[in-house]
Amino acid sequence: MVIGTVRIPLTPERRVELLEVLRSVKGPIETQPGCAACHIYEEQCPESAVVLVARWESQAALEAHIRSEVYRRVLGAIELAAGPPEVCFEEVGASAGLELAGRLRGRAGINGALLRNPSR
Repeated sequence: MVIGTVRIPLTPERRVELLEVLRSVKGPIETQPGCAACHIYEEQCPESAVVLVARWESQAALEAHIRSEVYRRVLGAIELAAGPPEVCFEEVGASAGLELAGRLRGRAGINGALLRNPSR
């Protein structure tokens, strides 16, 4: 799995425009082959920023996305940045969820949620 993150610092004047662009590409990104998920987040501290995070099933799927017209629109959104954007692609060898926390803590509750003795 490959995770692509684009963090775009913004000014209040550009917030709506930037969010419109990113929201307009979210659906098309999610329908691209190999896209496992796509999310948009807003950060408030220490500076305002919008973050686009997409998870890809393979390096090849990510590369096809970067060559796509949709990614050209993401690059256009970066042009609205109030400062240097952060773009990062991370290859993930393994991942685990709440079951790992339950296994390491020695107990799990309903649907794997840790319910008892949270201070343990």
